[in-house]
Amino acid sequence: MKCVLCDLKKAKRFCPAKNASICAQCCGEKRVLEIDCPESCGYLKTGRERDAEDYARRLRSLDTATQQRNREVLRNHQDVVAHLEFTIARERLSSRDLTDRDAAEAVRVLLETYQTENKGVLYEKTSDDLRVEALRRELRKVVESFRNPEAEERTAIVDPSSTRLQLGAAIECLEFLQSMVSAYAGGRRPGTGYIDFLARVIPREEKPSSLILA
Repeated sequence: MKCVLCDLKKAKRFCPAKNASICAQCCGEKRVLEIDCPESCGYLKTGRERDAEDYARRLRSLDTATQQRNREVLRNHQDVVAHLEFTIARERLSSRDLTDRDAAEAVRVLLETYQTENKGVLYEKTSDDLRVEALRRELRKVVESFRNPEAEERTAIVDPSSTRLQLGAAIECLEFLQSMVSAYAGGRRPGTGYIDFLARVIPREEKPSSLILA
């Protein structure tokens, strides 16, 4: 029996989402991204475990200084990183044309906004690319929700008395994302390796939680 998705390879796995048998390659490459996998699927769980192990290896593949900075970020702001990565995963699933390059650009533009603020200038930088700008806006909402949870949405005024995330820490969290996009560059699927990982590994029906195992 051939795979119902590619109609080329032998179907060896039963897919509960398709209620039919598919090949291992389609299962591995299309899970979550093109197949609405239920959380109960054993192949999904196994795949996530492998992806998480790969994520940890990529963390360890970075240079020593970056590894040290990343460990500090995760130790102090793991919840912020988790929410940012959850946001990227959600955008990946809603925008199938999104790439690692788009994610990197969205992070870069937002990072420049906060670096400019760190120099005493309030100026929000944006992107002309619609995909990049959409993600940048969502990432900014996450950062601002941690910086000033009591503020009105989209306000640029931060109340020091209610600030949970300092500006420097916000910059460090975005730099962490930059390092992870770089860590996935040159892989088997360099165009979407990082964002595909995030989309596949994060349970869609749960609140953002940490992916980090390192």
